Amino acid sequence: MRSRGRRRGEPADDRRGEAVQGDPAETGSFIYTFTFRLPFRISDNFGQEISWPAEYTNAEDRETFGQPPFVRLRLFNATLLDRKFSPANAPAAVRHFYQAEYDAGPADDTIDPRLYEQWVSLEPPAALLIGENGADGAYAFHRCLSALNVYLQAFALARDDDQVRPISSRELRPIVIVGSISLTGTWTLRGPILMHPDAKARPLRSRPAAEHAERINRAVQTMLLGNPFVRSWQWKARGERRRYEGDSADAVVSFQIAAEVFLFEIWALLLADEGRTVAEIADPRRTTSFASLVKAELSQPLGGSWDTTRPRTPVGHYWRDLYELRTRVVHAGYMPHDGDSESAERAFERLEGFVRERLQTRAKRYPTAVIALEQLAEATGP
Repeated sequence: MRSRGRRRGEPADDRRGEAVQGDPAETGSFIYTFTFRLPFRISDNFGQEISWPAEYTNAEDRETFGQPPFVRLRLFNATLLDRKFSPANAPAAVRHFYQAEYDAGPADDTIDPRLYEQWVSLEPPAALLIGENGADGAYAFHRCLSALNVYLQAFALARDDDQVRPISSRELRPIVIVGSISLTGTWTLRGPILMHPDAKARPLRSRPAAEHAERINRAVQTMLLGNPFVRSWQWKARGERRRYEGDSADAVVSFQIAAEVFLFEIWALLLADEGRTVAEIADPRRTTSFASLVKAELSQPLGGSWDTTRPRTPVGHYWRDLYELRTRVVHAGYMPHDGDSESAERAFERLEGFVRERLQTRAKRYPTAVIALEQLAEATGP
């Protein structure tokens, strides 16, 4: 018997292998529709029906929809106004900065058929397939996104086009329009769904201008004086940015680079506090592998558990969810998804927190790293 539940605006998610919260799957004698903009254009304006390699959970659904499972894909190119060479706000910018007028030439607000944004409609039967989760209210969307990515990869391969690539649901912000088509062909709006409204909060901060300027000046000095942890922060920020932009592979690699830079800089400062010379510090940094650094070099000065085989510890969690994941991406060609990049970020943050906590317990013996981290926190804090 088909399950029937409310299909309302739960945030869609393409993370795999995680429990799905929200309304149960709604099925019935209709076709779901999901309408959104592609983050790039693929130049064609046509339809494609993708036969999905699975069977309906309920055999009668094959009779209802008259064919095996499918995802119908249709594209629509919406042309845009084009101001040609001169940006529309160039005169306003010149007026603001210089109190002068800039003649941008005549505006050419005409339709250029070569300039457009591309919309897609994905349309699957509202029926569960074997292996799909009946508790997943977004089951049809997840199937459609998988089918779309198969299509995009096939398109890139057939056209030898490196601009076309798989996409993440994060790239479909802010909404996807959900509808349904009856078996007689009538479309009904079911409502929009928010796409990952989970970005980091950026609250408006009310501070005097002088305080803002002071913080920025302090951050500039942190950069100019070469704080050793700035590069790690920059790679972490890149990882966060790429994760929210939908590039999970770049996010995973960036978080791992951040971790390596962070731990090697920690080690160098520990060696400096032990009285090593610059040359004595530089040589082991060149010759020591990252695995040896984690498994052997940092455990004695910092203490705590550095056993990479214990996933419940911060180091073991990091090793499994970031280090080994990055190895699979770089050396085995694994294509990570949103859930992977989120796990990678959590693993990095847990590792970073663990190291900071261990440093605090050794602050008298190793003050340099503690001071450098405090200076970075002052420059980047709220």
